[in-house]
Amino acid sequence: MRRQVIGVLVAAAAMGTATGTAAAQDGAEVEIFWDRNRDGVRQDDEPPYRSASFKVSKPTNLAYRVQADLNGKATLERGRWTVTFDDERFLVTTTASAVVDPAEEGRRKLVIGVHGASICGTAWLDENADGERQEGEALLGGQRMFARYPGIVGGEVEARTADDGSYCFFDVPADDVQVLSADRLRVDLTTWGVADWRSEKANEGQASKFDARDGKSKVLSIDDPAAEITGFDTAFVTTEGRDAQALDITVVNPDGSTVPRDLRVGERVKIVGRYRITGPAYDSYAASLDLPDGMKIVETEGTPGEADYNQILRTRFPERRPPGQEERVVAIAVVEKPFEHSEVTLSTGEDAFLWAGDANAGNDRYSVKIRALPADPAPAGRRWDLLIGFLIATVLVVAFVAWRRRAVK
Repeated sequence: MRRQVIGVLVAAAAMGTATGTAAAQDGAEVEIFWDRNRDGVRQDDEPPYRSASFKVSKPTNLAYRVQADLNGKATLERGRWTVTFDDERFLVTTTASAVVDPAEEGRRKLVIGVHGASICGTAWLDENADGERQEGEALLGGQRMFARYPGIVGGEVEARTADDGSYCFFDVPADDVQVLSADRLRVDLTTWGVADWRSEKANEGQASKFDARDGKSKVLSIDDPAAEITGFDTAFVTTEGRDAQALDITVVNPDGSTVPRDLRVGERVKIVGRYRITGPAYDSYAASLDLPDGMKIVETEGTPGEADYNQILRTRFPERRPPGQEERVVAIAVVEKPFEHSEVTLSTGEDAFLWAGDANAGNDRYSVKIRALPADPAPAGRRWDLLIGFLIATVLVVAFVAWRRRAVK
């Protein structure tokens, strides 16, 4: 029994010694953080650089890249390494390259501080839509903003405006970047305002740096990771008072005429619906053409759209359009069977968007009566031609038979 106890104690001591040795042989730790105040010392509010990539090498020319974890930390393999942060899109506020070795005091951990450019701006409600913020115009808190880095996989960062309407993107790489101001249309019936956002100077004092059609900024090419871009403001205007209007429908006959008439089975016609949306802001333009049973949509023209069940053509522009601009929805259809007392209907406004707030829902629809008859029979003149031809042929046959009989006699 005594020998068993001694054996257990010896084994436990050996395991402890091995564990301690392994711990002592772990490599040095590297930590990378965003040094936003650029003083070379990490403060509590300075976040880690998640998944940061850096280079490690040995005097024996062994070298490879290491990626930090979500806390900006990485533990190296044991040994003596040279650690180098070599991403030129950012500036380094501490040493960019140093030797680490867990066997040497003072070299067991390396902390690297880096920083990038910043983009800051404000979101506000441009109540008079003049493109400049006046005293009393509301600041918009909680507005979602996105920074997108086209050259980086998964490169999108979100920020929200504070109560004073301000926002900032930090740690922006010296690269191409585009900022997106999210849509508020479903939140408070406001949408992007001011279309003259395109500027070569990011800090130029314009009202808004965001396109009124899609909320996107121009793609910025940032060359200096120390750049501090300000005034990247996003203006919003109300959409109250907008009015979607279905104007008219034209049926173009196969011969190009537009005189209303009964259609015939087998004919191919073009149906054109005109509509527009008026109001204080750029808006989504959408409409649909609903054809009667007996007609089939085989082609479309102009506006992007798709046919549902071959009888409804729904169209919508991917970008918002200026107010008051007239648009068309065009369907090419074939008459497949006769029908009576039917309608072609053009719908826009609430019928097309499924949103409320149209100033006049009474003009969102326009319809025209339409009828299709069986295929047109042969014209009367053609029937007489056939009859005359038949009679002539009959006379010739009778004359030929009589001649043959005389010849035989």
